[in-house]
Amino acid sequence: MKIKHLFLLLTAGVLLASSAAYLNVPTEVQAARYSNSEAKQVIKFQKAYKDLDTINYDQDTLYLTKPNFASPFNPGVLDSIYINSSMDYLNYYRSLAGLPREINRAKDNRDAQIGAAALAAVNAKTSLRAHGLLGYKRPEFISKKNWEIAENATLGNVNFLESDSGSTAGEIVTDLLKDENNIAGSGNTGHRALILSARATRMGIGAAYGKNNGKFYSVENGVFADDILRKPVKNVVTYPSSQVFPYELSTSDTPWSAYFANKRISRTPKVYITDLTAKKKYRATHVRNFGTDYYGDGYSAAISFKPSSSMKLVNTHKYQVKIAGVYTYSFRLFRQESTLKQKSNPPKKNKKVKKSHHKKKSTRKVVKKRKTSHRHHR
Repeated sequence: MKIKHLFLLLTAGVLLASSAAYLNVPTEVQAARYSNSEAKQVIKFQKAYKDLDTINYDQDTLYLTKPNFASPFNPGVLDSIYINSSMDYLNYYRSLAGLPREINRAKDNRDAQIGAAALAAVNAKTSLRAHGLLGYKRPEFISKKNWEIAENATLGNVNFLESDSGSTAGEIVTDLLKDENNIAGSGNTGHRALILSARATRMGIGAAYGKNNGKFYSVENGVFADDILRKPVKNVVTYPSSQVFPYELSTSDTPWSAYFANKRISRTPKVYITDLTAKKKYRATHVRNFGTDYYGDGYSAAISFKPSSSMKLVNTHKYQVKIAGVYTYSFRLFRQESTLKQKSNPPKKNKKVKKSHHKKKSTRKVVKKRKTSHRHHR
């Protein structure tokens, strides 16, 4: 199967407005003012984030039907809420980047579930070889057909979690998006490139606990030949994305990245990050050029880097990223777990009109904190 061998080569290196003024509350320093267009985006994203599901799943609550790691083999059936929640998070993150929603098809889910169950059946190690099940022997109770399906499905994103308390669907997707623990190496953002693919149109979701090792395997089945050949919906996709971006997703341990669908970059460029609000310029560190490594995710060039350790990211500040000789863009930070509060201008005095003494209802929303856990993945 030529296409399968192509996918193996492509993924082997990557495992895993009005006149009113607005303020973000709370803030770390005096808040910078958002423009009207920025405020509208922030309000939209904060509402979308607040609506995301936070149900925790463990071995007892993950499945509608548990897998059977014996003859007859049954990969199991996931709770549909887990699948829907995974897609909701994925599409929320795509919306931050200005990318269209991906659909979720039953067949892609079945294939992803077979992939996750196959990893669980062989108690796959936290290794790049989980992609395509390289080097693993097919158990007798898994048919050749299902094993081939599993090999192809696991060419997408794979996440390994060792936790007794389980995880939310959002924590898995967020972990893959941030790509802080990529076992392919620091700065490798292959998982993110697939989630933020400018060519992908669909994703299958699978998950299973190991046969007897308690490890939680998650599979995002999203590497499809027809998607790779599509015309990209955007030529450049960045992280942080342009315009506005969540402060919570921009920590110092999180690599930043820029993906190009129709560009080749042969050198490793210098990257500069300027805090436009504080008027301070910094040179980015750990700059890496991944060339065509993410071609399977739809990109012909990819650059990753990190902010300087001397640079403090400040909520509401506006930043400019300059990849020398390649691309320049800007964004402003906001807190997705907060609620943007509108500060209205004082009413104009008018002797003919009586002032209203009715109190406005508060629009502030309470957002519960999400738990975090450490994971290792491709």
